[in-house]
Amino acid sequence: MHNVSWKKLFASLACGSLCLMGAANAEQYPDRPITLIAPYPPGGATDLYARSVAAGLDELGQSVVVENRAGASGIIGADYAARMAPDGYTMLIGASSMFSVLPLLSERMSGVYEKIEPISILGFNPSYVVVPATLPVNSIQELIAYLKKNPGKYGYGSAGAGTSQHVFMELFKQRADVDVFPVQYKGSGPMVIDLIADRVVMAIEQGPAVLAYIKSGKLKALAVTTAKRSEALPNVPTLAETVLPGFDVVTWFALYAPKGVPQNVIDKVVPQIAKTMASEEVKKRLGAVGVEAASSTPEDVVKRQAAETALWTDVIARSKISLEN
Repeated sequence: MHNVSWKKLFASLACGSLCLMGAANAEQYPDRPITLIAPYPPGGATDLYARSVAAGLDELGQSVVVENRAGASGIIGADYAARMAPDGYTMLIGASSMFSVLPLLSERMSGVYEKIEPISILGFNPSYVVVPATLPVNSIQELIAYLKKNPGKYGYGSAGAGTSQHVFMELFKQRADVDVFPVQYKGSGPMVIDLIADRVVMAIEQGPAVLAYIKSGKLKALAVTTAKRSEALPNVPTLAETVLPGFDVVTWFALYAPKGVPQNVIDKVVPQIAKTMASEEVKKRLGAVGVEAASSTPEDVVKRQAAETALWTDVIARSKISLEN
């Protein structure tokens, strides 16, 4: 009896010590470098957010490394992040399409979605209908007329199957009743290079990837996809005010972590993200490429994802979208 009691006491003490150690370690977060996974190549909007978030999280006292793991429309990077320990030392910068579109198209991504939890929205990216400078159209009305005269002849550029660039274009095709086929790339950077070279006829792309080329005259912006005009290009009309009433879609980005991350980590990271995205420096940097910096609670991300999943479920069904097209 006495031996059993001592064993129980020892086990209880050991458990208590481990719990205290875990709590102590949690309170010390972060006590080693943090890795941010950017699931697209350098040069696009994801990379821009990652650099801003990294600079903000640096203020917690540890270095932050941005690691680009591109491929499969973001699935490779997201899958990698989801398999990491849920300790707050590996996080993921995700575009809205990764969790409101890709789980509808990929069993693998659906599984990843179950292993990831949101931390905060980071910002909203208006997208522009852009065409090569050499294309003989100068308005969204002229572009639609041009495509209607050449059904099925031209390809449009996309940053990858299932990305916002892909589904935004498919929604545009449905609403404008035009026939252009998708040409998929491994991110915005390589796609924009081909767009400038006139290898694809158009794209719906976010500001960070195209704004400099629009201003330099290498691309023409014919419309913006949001309900209101972009502050970065106030002279570019919206699709809603010109040819497609009610058209209003925007790409947003958020910070995610492997499911099960300790609450104290969230309690430290969320306020730091809010501080970072509200800073004048970050707002100015992102605003220069047409991005609206933002922050939120984890619950806000969940609600927004659910609403958009309903929209893209319908678009996917109508366009018969798959990860092959």
